[in-house]
Amino acid sequence: MRFLVFVIFLVFLSGESFAGDRRDVDYSGPSNWNEFRAFVHNQQKEDEQAGLAYMISGAVAAIGGTIGYQQSEEIFSRTIFAITSNVGLAAIGLGATYYYTGNEMDSFFYAIDGSSLSLAEKNEVLQRFLLKEREEKEKRKWIRVATHALLAVANIYSATQEENSDVRSVFYFLGGANTLLAVTYSF
Repeated sequence: MRFLVFVIFLVFLSGESFAGDRRDVDYSGPSNWNEFRAFVHNQQKEDEQAGLAYMISGAVAAIGGTIGYQQSEEIFSRTIFAITSNVGLAAIGLGATYYYTGNEMDSFFYAIDGSSLSLAEKNEVLQRFLLKEREEKEKRKWIRVATHALLAVANIYSATQEENSDVRSVFYFLGGANTLLAVTYSF
């Protein structure tokens, strides 16, 4: 039973990987440079806020995990605290990335915004960029569907081959979770 709790804990800690990349920003407005500029500036503020939130919560998790690890004597508890501390440190790095680098549209925005292109030319380049971005987003979506579908199949197959009932339950849980994720990404 402890093993099952441990794996479920790991699954929830890795929720960011299941949720997709937060930096995968979607601008669905018109191909109007001035509206796009307002969107990018607003998104930069959101990225900074998210970055700070990740860094603060990551620091709390890292410190709490380290203190818990030092005060615990049981191997299971020490393992959970060590993982919590590591996830906290990773969250600090992720938060710094959001805070200092923003999202994938920032580079495009600053390259075009600082150019000598006219507003009409910027609108045309923006239109081409957004068309390409929509195509790439669709590809990423189906790659995520396929990835989670394959994970679901692998985990369900492993469950059918496993003799230990606790481990089998974990595999079925992971198979079901990845099936749900594959279905969710397909929309």
